[in-house]
Amino acid sequence: MTALPKPPGAEPFFLQTDLGQRFCLFHPPAGAHCRGAILYVHPFGDEMNKARRMAALQARALAAQGYGVLQLDLYGSGDSSGEFAEARWEIWKDDLAAGCAWLSARLDAPLTLWGLRLGALLALDYAHQARHPIARLVLWQPVQNGATFLTQFLRLLTANAMLAEGGNGKAAANSGGTSALRATLLGGQMLEVAGYEIAPALAAAIDSKDAGKLAPLGCPVHWLETSASAERPLTPAVTRLADAWREAGVDLHLQQVSCTPFWSTQEIAESPALLAATSALFDGAPPVVAAGGGMPQAHRARPAGPLAALPGYREDVLGFSCGGEALFGILSVPAQAARRAVLIVVGGPQYRVGSHRQFTTLARGLAAQGIAALRFDYRGMGDSHGAMRDFEVVGEDLRAAVDNLFEAVPGVEEVVIWGLCDGASAAIFYAADDARVTGLVLLNPWVRTSGGHAKATIKHYYRARLFDPELWKKILRGQFNLGAAAGSFLRIAGAAFGKGKGRASSGAAAAPAPLPERMQAGLARFRGKVLLIISGADLTAQEFLDTAAGSAQWQGVLAAPRVSRQTLVEADHTFSRRVWKDQVLHWTGDWLRSW
Repeated sequence: MTALPKPPGAEPFFLQTDLGQRFCLFHPPAGAHCRGAILYVHPFGDEMNKARRMAALQARALAAQGYGVLQLDLYGSGDSSGEFAEARWEIWKDDLAAGCAWLSARLDAPLTLWGLRLGALLALDYAHQARHPIARLVLWQPVQNGATFLTQFLRLLTANAMLAEGGNGKAAANSGGTSALRATLLGGQMLEVAGYEIAPALAAAIDSKDAGKLAPLGCPVHWLETSASAERPLTPAVTRLADAWREAGVDLHLQQVSCTPFWSTQEIAESPALLAATSALFDGAPPVVAAGGGMPQAHRARPAGPLAALPGYREDVLGFSCGGEALFGILSVPAQAARRAVLIVVGGPQYRVGSHRQFTTLARGLAAQGIAALRFDYRGMGDSHGAMRDFEVVGEDLRAAVDNLFEAVPGVEEVVIWGLCDGASAAIFYAADDARVTGLVLLNPWVRTSGGHAKATIKHYYRARLFDPELWKKILRGQFNLGAAAGSFLRIAGAAFGKGKGRASSGAAAAPAPLPERMQAGLARFRGKVLLIISGADLTAQEFLDTAAGSAQWQGVLAAPRVSRQTLVEADHTFSRRVWKDQVLHWTGDWLRSW
């Protein structure tokens, strides 16, 4: 097999400290001159996932301007070691210290901390202690008050509980909201929120942080505040903090930028205006010429080392090319790998880590069972290069990943593709065209059409709401907007029963067949084994089941002996609770060993 060329531009480094392994992606400065060093501090939880593409785009742009940029995954986050439940604020500050020390040892250049959201508050707290000389702070939409942020995060638990149909989630929603959740944390009990287990110590630390008390006096601060329009007045909270900092003597440069809140959007979003404004901040810095001329040795290409050596397996980075673009993946490989490996395909607005690190924990769990697993970013996702693309056109990316998986683990003879949502759909479209793929694990496959989604919403959401006593209590108390609800229902009903309801797109007669039909045809062509895992409390899953129930062709495919099915009745779309993730891992491992 011909080796694929190494991806250009950014090279992966892995930072080994006495604190354990951290994943770091270093973007070396272009050319012979280094203008400075930059450490990126990512946001909290799934905001990190949504923001990963913007962080990668900005890091590459700054590297092209002559800056060395280090993207570091904090302990228990992203690809780094540890569990999120074990994460602590002080550990994260130690991680920043290790990252600053790594950059300072290799780049004799001014050091900038660049943080997003809670990462900006963490950067402020770190800079306030002056553990390393910081030349500049760049803050993207900084969280100003940790207590307010924590309250907003805890609301995710109550919001999810209100959507659940009974069970413990509903009890939590009716037990006092965020005040009760705070009391739980104060009592020393860990909480699981949106798939993240938060320790009381971490919650208390976040709760105590206030940017107003962390005025950074030793360096200029560039605060980029985002809004729907750059002409919109700053919020009173921003104005108050900016005034307080200036009064305290902070060299503050506050700029408002028109920007979509990419860290919280449903789909991956980009903000060219924010990228341009940030790059402009660094244009005027004078270059620092390396001693002896030319590129410092630390910048030269070097082979990637292991990310982590864990009991029974290790993790390596894979850098490879597809269509001339650089792709990155993480391979979890046991000492003695089984002949059947797993390729994890990202789905929805995620990158190789997955919501609440589900792909990270899945791959590590499989490797601990002796099964090699590769999770990667296809073009336009996460850290990989290239333009964003639709899940239906990632076949070349999957083939490049399979090629590199076989090359990296010589004993592997076949591969199973594991995909959630449109990752499952992408796997279906690809699998029949690669003889090396002998199995598929499909979780809540995406078969979305406007009509199908509307029907599933009416059948599985509105019907449940109709028999919910809490709804009728709100109506009787006058706390429910019947007019708005009726309007929403009528719009959905129109989509469910209107013209063209079965097609993914409308237009000319030559339009492609609806997505469900194309997926059914793709799965029918695939002759390997299939494991279907369904969430009981997920509209995407229900739309898939309803689509299959209404099609003789789908029923025929799913009834074949080669197809196995498992259902987690209470699970949500991404199997966010630990018990659900553990069950998915258990089912996947058992199924892989059963044939």
